Amino acid sequence: MKALKTLAACILILSVSNVYAQSVTFDPTFGQDGMTVIPGTSEIHYLDFDKLGNIIAIGTNDTYSHLTIAKTNADGIFDQTFGINGVVEFYEYTWSRWAAFGLKITNENKILIFGIFVIDGSKKPMLLQFNEDGSIDESFGDQGKVILNHDPLYVESVNIENDDFMLIGYLIPHTGPCTISKYSYSGKLDESFGESGIVYLTDNQTFYIVPRHIKILRDQSIFVAGDGGLSYETEVAFCKLSPNGEFVTGFANNGVWSMDLISGDMFQEYFKNTIEDNDGNLILLGGILQSYGSFIAKFNSNGVADSSFGNNTFGQPGFYGIPERYWPAENILLHEKKYLIGACDRVISINSNGTLDTNFNNTGVFIVYENSTPGDGDYFHDMKLQAPGKLVLVGTSSNFSIARLNIPPNVSVKPYPYVDNSITIFPNPVKDILYFNTENRFEIFDILGKTVLKSEKTIQSVNVSRLKAGIYFIKFENNQIKKFIKE
Repeated sequence: MKALKTLAACILILSVSNVYAQSVTFDPTFGQDGMTVIPGTSEIHYLDFDKLGNIIAIGTNDTYSHLTIAKTNADGIFDQTFGINGVVEFYEYTWSRWAAFGLKITNENKILIFGIFVIDGSKKPMLLQFNEDGSIDESFGDQGKVILNHDPLYVESVNIENDDFMLIGYLIPHTGPCTISKYSYSGKLDESFGESGIVYLTDNQTFYIVPRHIKILRDQSIFVAGDGGLSYETEVAFCKLSPNGEFVTGFANNGVWSMDLISGDMFQEYFKNTIEDNDGNLILLGGILQSYGSFIAKFNSNGVADSSFGNNTFGQPGFYGIPERYWPAENILLHEKKYLIGACDRVISINSNGTLDTNFNNTGVFIVYENSTPGDGDYFHDMKLQAPGKLVLVGTSSNFSIARLNIPPNVSVKPYPYVDNSITIFPNPVKDILYFNTENRFEIFDILGKTVLKSEKTIQSVNVSRLKAGIYFIKFENNQIKKFIKE
């Protein structure tokens, strides 16, 4: 009996170890041995999943000069009804590959792309929209394109998450303004945002912020992260803006936070990506170019560094230097209360307290390109969870353009964990009574973030007839937010 108990205990230990310390592998059921090569393509920068679960990937062709769009099914097999053999090479305009760009799958399952394109010898910031078969959507804008009246030379970042507007980050290093602009998808500047449609990310005395990343938070405020400083010695920096473009003065130091992590003009420090966790904390990913270092940092919802996180890298509370990394990381996803990081040639898991999660692949790290060295050109640009235990990557490699990894099934990566599409509101626009499809507690706030109505009881409708006409947001108890228009 004692021997049987010992055997059972050993089996239990092994089972627990297998659950919490599972290896990461390429998924052999995807493409060819876990990889799909897009012919004639040099770099794939972004991926997304359309409404039917197909994979949409965008990048540049072998000459680095034209836009490439590829479409596969969920398992990496090219969709033969899309373009030519599943690939569209768009030759009408030259693609400016080093500029900011973005990919969005619309509610109509169209492919919307922002980029800088060369038309008649001039660079233009442009939106292009394609149909499900890869043809240009001629019903969008001017025969499928919308050209923005915006200087393209220093467009640094773009956010096209929202269905109603886009945000563009702009800079002229050390000599001119750093700004955020707000546009509709018809190309119209929203002049109610900031100063006639523009927010200047500087006071010309104490700070400026280069907008390397823009994130719309769940309360609809705008988080801008990057680098700053008023000299050639850069600092990591971020700020928070209200939905109408005002600095949120109760956040950080009058809306702004900055810090010089490493002294010396030669080091370029910056934040590159942000996620918001279920508690409203901000998890930032950044790097230092000249030292090829990466780091992750955690701040609470008020913009204060979390001193319990990390190992005080750079002597700063709330920071953790990512080990074994020689090129700045750019991708970060939330999984449970841990963070999954994509860093050039590898995927790294970090615990919620800012330490390496050695249960992930037994070491905390999975190397995508086993033989890569700094500067050899093998790296991936984007990663998204496709299903539990399935992580899809796109990048630059002689081996693949799209790949899928088997990761531990307990890793449930959720880039927007607060979203729950089960709640709907109607009618919208509304004149008198706004209805919900389920009983809920809620809070209604205006475009300035001021609460105008609130219910602590679970109800299924609210009388909004006394509200002034305009745009409002309703936040439910599960943190889902919906926008509605009061007539």
